Amino acid sequence: MLSTSHSLRRLRSACLPLLLFLFGWSSAALAANQLDGHPSPYLAQHAGDPVAWRDWREDVFRDARADNRLVFVSIGYFSCHWCHVMQRESYQDDAVAKLLNEHFISVKIDRELEPDLDQRLVGFVEAIRGSAGWPLNVFLTPQGYPITGFTYLPRDGFADVLDQLQQEWQANHAQLAAAAQRFFEEQMADDGNEAYNAPQIPSAKLVDAFVAQAMLAADEMLGGFGDTSKFPNVPQLGSLLEAVRRDPGLDADVADFVRLTLQAMATRNLADHVNDGFFRYTTDPDWQTPHFEKMLYDNAQLSSLYLRAAQLWPDAGYGALALRTLDFVEDNLKHPDGGYMSSLSAVDRDDREGGAYWWQRAQLAELLGADDFAYVEKLWQLNPASGEFLAGPLIGAFADGEPERNQRIRQKLKLRDATMPADDKRLASWNAMLLEALTRASSFDERFERRAQILYRDLQRLFYRDGELIRFAGNAEVAAAVFEDYAQLARAFDFYGRHFDDTDARQLAARLVERAHARFLRNGRWQPKAQPLIPVAAGKWIMPDLVFYSPMSLWLETALNLRGLDQEVRRDAEQMLTRATREMLDAPYFYGSFILLRAAGDA
Repeated sequence: MLSTSHSLRRLRSACLPLLLFLFGWSSAALAANQLDGHPSPYLAQHAGDPVAWRDWREDVFRDARADNRLVFVSIGYFSCHWCHVMQRESYQDDAVAKLLNEHFISVKIDRELEPDLDQRLVGFVEAIRGSAGWPLNVFLTPQGYPITGFTYLPRDGFADVLDQLQQEWQANHAQLAAAAQRFFEEQMADDGNEAYNAPQIPSAKLVDAFVAQAMLAADEMLGGFGDTSKFPNVPQLGSLLEAVRRDPGLDADVADFVRLTLQAMATRNLADHVNDGFFRYTTDPDWQTPHFEKMLYDNAQLSSLYLRAAQLWPDAGYGALALRTLDFVEDNLKHPDGGYMSSLSAVDRDDREGGAYWWQRAQLAELLGADDFAYVEKLWQLNPASGEFLAGPLIGAFADGEPERNQRIRQKLKLRDATMPADDKRLASWNAMLLEALTRASSFDERFERRAQILYRDLQRLFYRDGELIRFAGNAEVAAAVFEDYAQLARAFDFYGRHFDDTDARQLAARLVERAHARFLRNGRWQPKAQPLIPVAAGKWIMPDLVFYSPMSLWLETALNLRGLDQEVRRDAEQMLTRATREMLDAPYFYGSFILLRAAGDA
């Protein structure tokens, strides 16, 4: 499946079967769990685990080298259901904790605070397993090279792996460390990202290649990409939408697919038809069974996508849906101290997945009355295991049936008090995505102009200090800002400045563009983080679209929009438009934003 949950390495199917069973030897137990009072809600949840969790800092590897111990890195996030399951089964188990504390240095990571580390280790697990997800569990050598990894394991299986690993490491640590370093250098360090300029390749041909590969991955019956779980895949959909906008003569099947997908996401169960907003993905190809977390970035990106689509197809209802989505964000994710929170969890306060979204038969009958209950009973999805109902699309944004009855039912069921816990982290890049969406929305409804202005000021107050960005508002020391933060904020400030004729906003965008160039561009290649703790590849000649638009594409578009940039920065930006890599030519699906930007430069 081609989806934003998988990286480019999935296409190449690298394999490392020999590193399945590895490591471990005994040493003194580590100090107490270090996560008590951590500002990340996800990490704070693990403060009571008997595992001696540590923060992601340089002293982890100093101590690992001193004791010759493997570093166990467990990555998850607040709204992840299976992360909670593995915590309950394994990390709160005294026997498992004893194995970890005696033989490993254990580090708990909030993937949203260390996106570069998460992406690198996801790529490693995909290379050796074929797929990856969360919780993500990877073992690193004391020199920082990944040696093996996996996602969720039940308690007994996880304990068996820990025991086997520590025995293997004790017996063969030199050979295993050398094998891990060799695999990294041969399979991971370059990542198929060979650099060469290719101005001779017509950009129109690259656009054709992107559209063709995207349509090969397209589900033209149900919408979306792939045939298993369904993600929004906003960068790919947005690039296809832009291709349609630019070329009215493009094959009609492309526009039909984009509209089919927009309709499917709005009318099936990626959308919450009672409370509004979008879930992160559905676990099935029919868009029927949501994975119940709601992310700020999904709702921001989808709002922008539907607003762009509304400009092409103004009568399709896309604009109204986007505005309702932004109202959901305002009502549920607005932080009292400014900015917006990261997500609503997939599990409720009783640790029940999707608890707020399922309705018992008796609840519905009491709330709706016999007539309205009979109406929805015929239309809604029933969970055969629990006998509960998931609210269906006929009371949502694209409802058919009886409009007045639909609205009456919706108001009766709309949750006045949210029961899904919120991750109150405020992240720079995610808030920047929302600023773009609010700015776009102001062209549809003037009340969003005020929200955009407030968020613009909050972004400066919360995330900008002395020419540098802060990734996690109020916690500059916890997580360093990454290239994604600089690219997203520069793009959002420039877009806001052009829309509202705000010179200061555009000047701030220019400063961020120049600062990102100085911090993250090394020997012509982009690094996602300025100072990583583990060995990393040389950097990306072209950065791909994954869950978000490529930060390189965002940076480049912004740099080319701005006047008065440093001459070296401007020259580098212009030269980047001629770039190509073998990976881009082989897998243009992941490079749509750059390809279309390059084509615009040729126009």
